[in-house]
Amino acid sequence: MNGSAVKKVVAILVLAVVLAASPNKAEAAWFEPLSIHFIDVGQADSILVRAPNGENMLIDGGDENDADTIINYLKNEGITHLDIVVATHPHHDHIGSLDDVIKAFPVSLVYMPNLPYDTKYYHDLFRNISEKQIQVERAKSGVTFRMGFAVKVEMLAPRAAYYKYINDYSAVIKINHGRNDFLLMADAGAEEERELLLKKKDKIKADVIKIGHHGANTGTTMKFLKKVKPKTAVISVGKNNPYHFPSKDVLSRLEKQRATVYRTDELGSIIAISNGKNIHFKTDGIR
Repeated sequence: MNGSAVKKVVAILVLAVVLAASPNKAEAAWFEPLSIHFIDVGQADSILVRAPNGENMLIDGGDENDADTIINYLKNEGITHLDIVVATHPHHDHIGSLDDVIKAFPVSLVYMPNLPYDTKYYHDLFRNISEKQIQVERAKSGVTFRMGFAVKVEMLAPRAAYYKYINDYSAVIKINHGRNDFLLMADAGAEEERELLLKKKDKIKADVIKIGHHGANTGTTMKFLKKVKPKTAVISVGKNNPYHFPSKDVLSRLEKQRATVYRTDELGSIIAISNGKNIHFKTDGIR
């Protein structure tokens, strides 16, 4: 057994002793807050995840003109380093400003689906990743990692090598913190939802769902919602957008599911804060 393995075994034994001797203190440590920030970037997506151990993950980087919004938001949060960046798929409203964000902050690791895309946004992003020599891993079903002791992150999709629609290459991410689960759908549509429905029930059940594709009627099917059983739905969407998102059909399904809906076009940036047992939301529009 090498030195690293010995250290891991010792750490586990110490933790076991703490759990046995001081259950209240151990529980308090487990439930230090996790915050998930759905940044208001209009008709685009950008999500900041702040783990209790101080690690930070940015999921998507808005559209081409959102760099200042995202960078200023991160700086106001005291962010000086991004441990993980996820580009869920290469559409411009998800990676449009990610190159500038990567220029502005040190980044340890980037996850992307295996989908080269011949656009300026994709080439700019990849050039900056290469220039800064950032490690890149494939975003796909089965990828799991922890952000400290208390937060588990799992990519549930994409599973297939080929999809008809680019949105269905989206990296769908589930975050677990104690008893609380968050399901972040990127732009996943009905095809990717059908794949997710094949998973065990507990795999996609979540307290909070970030609705796919800004609330378009390309997904968020009733069959899928019934399995997820969300208490709260967050929709990242722009005011008076030309697509008329979110779809009335999607909103109707969420109402039938009795999910509370929070929208960035109505409330601005939305922050979900988990203590491992309960989740509360903060935004200028919620008092």
